[in-house]
Amino acid sequence: MRIDKLGRMVIASSLVALIGGLCGVGQDRDRFARETGLDIDLVNVVQVDVGGTELTLTVVFINERTFESKISATLRSALLPYVGRNALYVNPNIRSVVSQFGFDPLTIAIEPAAGETIRPGTEAWVEITPGFLEGRFEMNPAGASQGSGSEGILVLDEALDVTEPFELLYGGERMRFAISETVPAVASAPSGGPAAATTSHDPIEVPLLEDVTTMEEIFALPDFGAESMAALLGLSTDDVQTAEIVFLNDEVLQLLYVRLNEAVRESALGEALVQTLDPLIETGAVMVWAYSPTGVAFSPWNFFVQQSETNYVFFSSASFVELTPGFIRIERIEADELVAGVVRLPRGADPTVSFALFYGSTGVSFP
Repeated sequence: MRIDKLGRMVIASSLVALIGGLCGVGQDRDRFARETGLDIDLVNVVQVDVGGTELTLTVVFINERTFESKISATLRSALLPYVGRNALYVNPNIRSVVSQFGFDPLTIAIEPAAGETIRPGTEAWVEITPGFLEGRFEMNPAGASQGSGSEGILVLDEALDVTEPFELLYGGERMRFAISETVPAVASAPSGGPAAATTSHDPIEVPLLEDVTTMEEIFALPDFGAESMAALLGLSTDDVQTAEIVFLNDEVLQLLYVRLNEAVRESALGEALVQTLDPLIETGAVMVWAYSPTGVAFSPWNFFVQQSETNYVFFSSASFVELTPGFIRIERIEADELVAGVVRLPRGADPTVSFALFYGSTGVSFP
């Protein structure tokens, strides 16, 4: 089987983009779990020697908890149909860039704690990368320096009982899985290193905005910048930031950030909007307005917070509050479309200390 319509789009926004290159230089299972926000029982990582080349094989068990990680909206769509089907996301990658490699998923075997070894055939696999079953690799979307790899899904259904531990065997190496019915403890991040936002928030829902015409007019102004936007909203430049990102395909994304401090109550945001935002004021949250004059791919899961040399990635939908319908699940902003939401500062970060909010590699700072 093959997911024809996803193809390269999926691999460009998958877990590989986030962490695949790190695994290629020997990162272990614990760090992979921290970086992606995945529970430790759902993931395993091994290195296999293939003709003198080190292959890193990353495998993730797919259940409801998988989607509480930092996983792109596109990959979510690819994996979601396999929840409850005892399925595994499989990602082989190497340090060099090649279009073909000697990785053969059909030699993977599953060894249950009790019972006979399972040797899945072609019918048990779903290709995410076209040609996955034939060893086709694609360059890591993080860049050529991060090597290349591919992605597929192994669907085991009733062939496997995941209430018991099992092992995945490949190239003489073993991965052990013991899927927990409860959320296991998450390894803490090293000092100064990146940290998954593993402690999320209690969900907050606020009334969705019915009319965003005024904000659309603001984005249409010729002088779109932090100083002009702060003056227009009656706020300090410490609390208002903007960013404009022009992608290689000439698509444009404009972002307006407003830190929700007490000052917003007296701002030009308007009484109705301030009342909507009230539960989030003085919590370290940042309101985000995203607009594109051209149409552009967009997902709030591409945001992360940086504070004191630590990166906090998001894995839980409770880290965001929707102001316009579908903000959390959006994958694309159409031309002249405006979407809005609130990014909540992770509990591990200190709202009284300066931090930066990044969208991809583009960040803005709040002193």
